Amino acid sequence: MNIRISTFIFTCIMLLAAPHMIWAQENTGLLSEAEAVRAPDLSPVEYSAAKQAFAQNLPVEAESHAKQAITNSLMMNNQFPALIESLDRMRSADAKNVRKELAERAETAFAKVVAAIEEGDLNKAKKESEMAKLLTYQAEVVAAREQLTRPVARAIAIAKSRKEKGNLYAPVSFAKASAGLQSIEQLVKANPAARGQLVNMSKQSILSAQKADNVGSLGLSMKQQPYIIEEWLDASNNDLASIAALLNLKLDATQSHQDQANQIKEAIKQAQTSSQNDLLAAQQKIKELIGDNSGYDQARAQLQQTQYKLKLKRDAEGKISQLAKLFNPNQVELFLTTDADVIIRMKAMNFPSGSAIVPSESYDLLELASKAIDLFNDREVRVEGHTDSLGNDEYNQTLSEHRAITVKEFLDARFAESNRVIASLGFGEDRPIANNEKEEGRKMNRRIDIVLVAPTMNNPPVE
Repeated sequence: MNIRISTFIFTCIMLLAAPHMIWAQENTGLLSEAEAVRAPDLSPVEYSAAKQAFAQNLPVEAESHAKQAITNSLMMNNQFPALIESLDRMRSADAKNVRKELAERAETAFAKVVAAIEEGDLNKAKKESEMAKLLTYQAEVVAAREQLTRPVARAIAIAKSRKEKGNLYAPVSFAKASAGLQSIEQLVKANPAARGQLVNMSKQSILSAQKADNVGSLGLSMKQQPYIIEEWLDASNNDLASIAALLNLKLDATQSHQDQANQIKEAIKQAQTSSQNDLLAAQQKIKELIGDNSGYDQARAQLQQTQYKLKLKRDAEGKISQLAKLFNPNQVELFLTTDADVIIRMKAMNFPSGSAIVPSESYDLLELASKAIDLFNDREVRVEGHTDSLGNDEYNQTLSEHRAITVKEFLDARFAESNRVIASLGFGEDRPIANNEKEEGRKMNRRIDIVLVAPTMNNPPVE
């Protein structure tokens, strides 16, 4: 009898608890969806009310506030996307540590826009947004200037110092650095949103200044210790002789250094031409041996395509092994697909929630990824953006596209001189690689993949 009573009591408890468990799951999902569309930032009053109602076991109120927070957040995203992006860039540039007062004024102005939306007054929000745009822009420019121009100016000052005199010994590199600094200043003021271009311009200008510094140091050393010139020239000649030996080439010691270098270049060019001629001759021989048998054309084409893919994979595997030494596997993952595409998965590129602004700390990660792109210089590049399943489909699709475009813009600036073909695509939540029901899985699904597309076979099948 006691067992029956206990079972009955347990069953009653579960029946009473079931509705609570159901609404708890539903409201937890609504809160997660609100967080996905940045409700803590874009509708803080309604979001806080939803959390409080949830904590107090008030299901109707929790659901109402959570849904309103989502509505408000989507309204902000639809009406003021440029303002939100400007605010994100301002925060990413650490404006509070550069000009705290200005950054706080910008945050306050943005909060007034948010408050107007929560009050249901769109006209007021639009009026408040004008001041918010101005202040976030000013704070963004000040922070970007500090972050991107100061390191260049410092490198130029070192190169120009009385000790190094890089401006005298390396005038071209010094002029590039100085011109780069001016260009950065102009672009920061005109378009602080061009973060990818600005970061790359800053890096290139610093490299030019450092080169001027190094050349200046070498020039001073040679002036103070003239014998270094002979040692440097002998080392350079030995390098040329080593290269010539690999080409079975005998250099004329009476020739100038430049003439010897030209002789080596010509030998390399002849070797390339000879190899190409040998390949064409081999292809012609295959044609003659096979003959004109159209019945085998399709089979030969398929075989060639398979052989080509296998070669691509072998080459890619070797390069991936080489690159693996550069990357921390917890930050970047490289792998090969069955189609011989190479995927660079940016595991440590964590965008702020709901934002498409590349965090400052991720630029070094993108620079490492650029080394991989450099190594696969015959491949087109496709940047793919992915999200988790929280939030609505349209929001996730748009967010994934914007994130992919942001990374593409950085790579466009990085490879501006090499004319690499770079595309971007957003897939929203459509291509998960982990379970979206768990936070760990959702974190894995929020990602950027840089795909190095396998080139198609250039030569047609042998006929």
